[in-house]
Amino acid sequence: MMNRAYSKHILYGIGLASAMSWQSQATPFTECPTPAFLVQKNTAEMFGVNLATGYYQTLASNMGTSGKVNAMGFNLHDNYMYGWSREFATLVRIGADYQIEPLALSGNDPKLTFFVGDVSLAENAQYLYQRGSGKGLYRVSLDASATDYLQWQKLVDGDSLNINIFDFAFHPNRHELYSVDSNGRLWMIDPQSGNASQLGNVGQTGTFGAVYFDVEGTLYISRNKDGLIFRIDVDADQPVAELFAQGPSSSNNDGARCAIAPIVEPGSADIDFGDAPASYGTLLSDNGARHQLASAQLRLGQQVDGEVDAKAYPQSDDAGFWFDDEDGVVFISPLQAGADFLMVVQASASGFVSGWFDTNGNGQFDANEQLLADAPVTSGDNVFLLPVPADAVEGETWSRIRFSSVTGLAATGGAPDGEVEDHPIYISDQDTRVSFYPGLQQKATLAFEDNWPMAGDYDLNDLVVRFQSRQVSDGENNMVRWELEGEVVAMGASFHNGLAFRLSGVDPANIDQSLIRFEVNGELQSQSPLEPVAGEAVLVLSSDLKAHFPKQGSCDFFRTEQGCHGSGSFSFSLRVPFKDGLSANDFPAAPYDPFIFASQQSRSPVFEVSPGRGLEIHLKNQQPTTMADVSLWNLLDDFSQPSSGLYYQSSNGMPWAIVIPYPWQHPMERVDISAAYPLFAGFAQSSGAINSNWYLPVNAKPELLY
Repeated sequence: MMNRAYSKHILYGIGLASAMSWQSQATPFTECPTPAFLVQKNTAEMFGVNLATGYYQTLASNMGTSGKVNAMGFNLHDNYMYGWSREFATLVRIGADYQIEPLALSGNDPKLTFFVGDVSLAENAQYLYQRGSGKGLYRVSLDASATDYLQWQKLVDGDSLNINIFDFAFHPNRHELYSVDSNGRLWMIDPQSGNASQLGNVGQTGTFGAVYFDVEGTLYISRNKDGLIFRIDVDADQPVAELFAQGPSSSNNDGARCAIAPIVEPGSADIDFGDAPASYGTLLSDNGARHQLASAQLRLGQQVDGEVDAKAYPQSDDAGFWFDDEDGVVFISPLQAGADFLMVVQASASGFVSGWFDTNGNGQFDANEQLLADAPVTSGDNVFLLPVPADAVEGETWSRIRFSSVTGLAATGGAPDGEVEDHPIYISDQDTRVSFYPGLQQKATLAFEDNWPMAGDYDLNDLVVRFQSRQVSDGENNMVRWELEGEVVAMGASFHNGLAFRLSGVDPANIDQSLIRFEVNGELQSQSPLEPVAGEAVLVLSSDLKAHFPKQGSCDFFRTEQGCHGSGSFSFSLRVPFKDGLSANDFPAAPYDPFIFASQQSRSPVFEVSPGRGLEIHLKNQQPTTMADVSLWNLLDDFSQPSSGLYYQSSNGMPWAIVIPYPWQHPMERVDISAAYPLFAGFAQSSGAINSNWYLPVNAKPELLY
């Protein structure tokens, strides 16, 4: 049975007097259901359909009838569904047990069989329609307090209202009926006058036997022959049926839905979304790629997470966690224009994989950018050799890989099972080579303790940053460009700190400063990040990171306290081009020299007056910049010995900054890193000679980690 999710809308509860031929009465639905209801087969069976993905489950294989049920609608006034029973030739009521209860109608019975119908939101009444002379549009009151309760009322003859439709639905905000005919024409019917207006052709033809609305006033139509679900903006100047999901197909189809329910239940987490930038079709409102997490058998890699809606880059939801659910696709070789590359897809079971690569860099997955279409895969690793077009644009871009049991998926839209993974990729041109740190698809982790020269609480979560760097060189091994991308994933600092990278040994004169491109949170920055320090290339990403993370409620910090996920974000993208003549052999090795520095704001109780920019915190034994205040050496817990090349370490060799070439799960606030990771002290004190795997989750105390 389906695990039914229900929305929290308040319903109009009105008692219904008994007027049924059966003595028993089913219990009404308790709330406005989010799923759509679909009745299929000659002996009616009820299904629940998630319109967002097309995933469906059987709600009732026996509805208490040997015939079909059509013309269904959900009644907000009493929380029942109503429909037309072929077996009993009358209107039936359907409660939470999905059993039909025939109703005794009175008045001038048209003696027709109806398959088009819905219940009005504005009035407590069922509307039924059949085209053709002598037939037409009918109304039956469902209001037990009304004088015309359960009486037939003919509104207009089918001679004047003669459109070839197979279901219709009431708009949630207007007393209007909408449907799409077999030729793809969108119709609006005024139930009071019986007039029908053609609003345009939506571009799809067929028998649309199930028609629904959502709370936003978006129309959904389900085509019988293939189960495809399309959505339509009925208020658009030129309405178009956009493929939205793949549902169940049937030659006999009818649907109903609570029209004031959202498509996805608030608070649910049973849909997997992509996380590419919104321009690629990621958010639900943009018909973003999404998969129902219906089967544990269909996964890419080992990890998957569910969401109510996508978190498009740079708000991608992997930030702040040591694991990455985008773990099912591995690029074995870099992508280069005009060359082939190797990609491995790890599937949990047999299915089909499709892939799109934005090779022209326009921020969209164009139709001609699908390099993989419905490729069959089996459980385990599946290797693909794929071509990069010769005219591919150099630079950062995105890919999307979709895995499902169904075929024909587009780059956007819903799928009833499987998973979607969006991966940032880099395409180099034919005359360059790219070196990645820490790897082609990996990011390193930087972590700082900002109480230097005091040890402080030594949780090393005052600033936690994920980053990847790229060195681009030409055929003569000269540097073309250095690139840096990353984001802050945690900040447990009370102090205000800046963040910078120094390219040791690189003269700023070798940088083509006019062509530097620097973005923060996806926005281009007008101010150059290059710090005016003679003889040193220092690139400042922020002079005060705390300004990007406002305090939220009782949470003092960003992702370091239990239950405190914080607010704000800081992602960065930096491209630093070089002038001719800088050899890649002379370029500093990764991870370069990342460091934090103090602002002019208070650093009490460590300092009565903040040292400002002169206070720098670097990796262990990394010489500071020329702007560092040398008078701070050997204060408090610092044991720096510049004459011996020792910097930023305590007397027992413990650092104030670390870099790990993998995602890393940081300690909770005020938890000493040596308590959270018992092997860390040995690693640090031996300068890495022992315990090189100290940072792995298996070597941690998980209860002390964020």
